[in-house]
Amino acid sequence: MVEFQALYYDGKSSASRPVRVRGWTGELEISGEGVRARVPTAAVKVEPPIGATRRILQLPEGAQLQTADEAAIAALFPEANPLERRIHRLERRWPYAVAAVLVVGLVAWWLVVYGVPIAARIAAESVPIDVEAALGERTLGTLDGMGCAPSTLSPARVSELRARFAALTRGLDDGFRYRLELRSCRAIGANAFALPAGTIVMTDGLVKLAQNDDEIIAVLAHEVGHVRHRHGLRLAFQSLGVGALIATLFGDAASLSTIIVAVPSVLVQTGYSRAFEEEADRYAFVRLKEIGIAPRHFADILRRLEASRGARGERVLDYLSSHPATEKRIERALAQ
Repeated sequence: MVEFQALYYDGKSSASRPVRVRGWTGELEISGEGVRARVPTAAVKVEPPIGATRRILQLPEGAQLQTADEAAIAALFPEANPLERRIHRLERRWPYAVAAVLVVGLVAWWLVVYGVPIAARIAAESVPIDVEAALGERTLGTLDGMGCAPSTLSPARVSELRARFAALTRGLDDGFRYRLELRSCRAIGANAFALPAGTIVMTDGLVKLAQNDDEIIAVLAHEVGHVRHRHGLRLAFQSLGVGALIATLFGDAASLSTIIVAVPSVLVQTGYSRAFEEEADRYAFVRLKEIGIAPRHFADILRRLEASRGARGERVLDYLSSHPATEKRIERALAQ
């Protein structure tokens, strides 16, 4: 027979009563002031241990016992999960608890630095082009709502730039629907944005800042790199978190539609990561050489944008204001 002290709760009030519990194979006998009961052990549910708190034994009809006597619980309920008991012993030893916190911290760090970006890439690749195109249109509307107006460039100049952009994207055959949109956006100055599915927005300020069209095409080639690698969607999924990833990967259409409403603001207001910018740079260098334009033009426009940012304090190209040092990127362009 096993005996132990416990607190008894009748399940009808929050009051507790001290009781003595005698247990043997198949039955518990509970006795105390105003309490007399016999309960089959098969009807008792043993709750898992939590830290240094008392163990809880759930009794029929909502009653329960609470006790700190772990030895008695182990003796009366040997079939209770042995893994839980081992975890409980570890919880009561602070070195193991500290180690567990460190392990959890390392796992969390890995998920943020590597896990979520990997999942974001997989999720972005699973989004159909039609959905991505609709998202691009939403993002363009968000950009226009931030103070951008139709381009003030002459129709002839706009047609000329679109023809050069068509030459840049001709033959890519990657499923994206490339088009160039020109906007006058005083608030963001010389800038360009790659929207999901192939729409690229370029401001009048960037056109006026460039000394020749090859510099403009160098910028647009970089933006095409963002489109081809789906950086916009990947950025949005990373920013919106695990919920967006789960909704996309497991086809939760209702949740995904709610998430998509928030994506345009994320794309417009958040800069790309270093890895995304460098990946888009590498693509731009390759594509520029394929169409006969020297990557040094990219270096030239980067220098001019950097000078413009310092002189006017404007927000410039996202890929210029992100992590990689501009000088390093200029060096890489010149080395091509």
